Amino acid sequence: STTHKEGTVFVTKPSHPINIKVHDCSYQDQLHPARDFQPDPDFYYSENCEGLWVCVSKACGPEILERACKLTRAVFKPEMRELWGKFRSPLWAKDAGPMRLVVLDNRSGEESGIVPELQDESTGRNGTSCPFVFTSREDFDGGVTSWKEGMLTVHEMTHGMDMVMRQLVDPYLEIEVADLYDKYMPKFCYREPSSREDAKCYAATNRDEFFAECHVILQGIMQKEEVRCCGLGQAAQLERQLPEVVDVLRRFVNDPLDPSVFRN
Repeated sequence: STTHKEGTVFVTKPSHPINIKVHDCSYQDQLHPARDFQPDPDFYYSENCEGLWVCVSKACGPEILERACKLTRAVFKPEMRELWGKFRSPLWAKDAGPMRLVVLDNRSGEESGIVPELQDESTGRNGTSCPFVFTSREDFDGGVTSWKEGMLTVHEMTHGMDMVMRQLVDPYLEIEVADLYDKYMPKFCYREPSSREDAKCYAATNRDEFFAECHVILQGIMQKEEVRCCGLGQAAQLERQLPEVVDVLRRFVNDPLDPSVFRN
């Protein structure tokens, strides 16, 4: 560990000096104590993918657990999956950790507050709320609306991965990706074909969404017209135009995603 200028100790030594406040997940004194997590077998089908827990609501069916585990093992390198199991949440989080994938059933309207770890009024099914990476059954069975299968899950798991890596690999990743966002964000701005008005892709929203959307592109499963308008809908286009972003992602992930993971 090393010490931030204000005296707060990082969990992992940064690769470069950090002189600003970064995410709480990077600081030792801002975290819950470690604990031994075991998914509730009455609610979940679950499997530990070499450190990374995949927890699937029983309403989704066991076939979705198989597909979610295939995606997890295909995308995330083994040494990175192991770190998900060691992640500790910041003290403000509702759950101590580890970081994990939770798949809920869109058909029956399950929302995040239903999970045994929360049992509260939390809403939504598709989003990351540390240490939960929530996604939806439909993402493994036909896709969410017009999206390709896996788009939602890869996007949300990038947010989880981002926090895990900032805590346990290098807190400087926060600054590194923020600098890349500042450099490349204009590439995700375009002129609306119909109205001719200026528009921005979701990737231009902020650092975190930029990183997640770039990962979806790299996996070969991006299916948003706004990204195609920017000439960035294909992995080869991303690699050609944003090579530094691809280099960062490939430290942690394998690509491209094989569509066969969505078949049992």
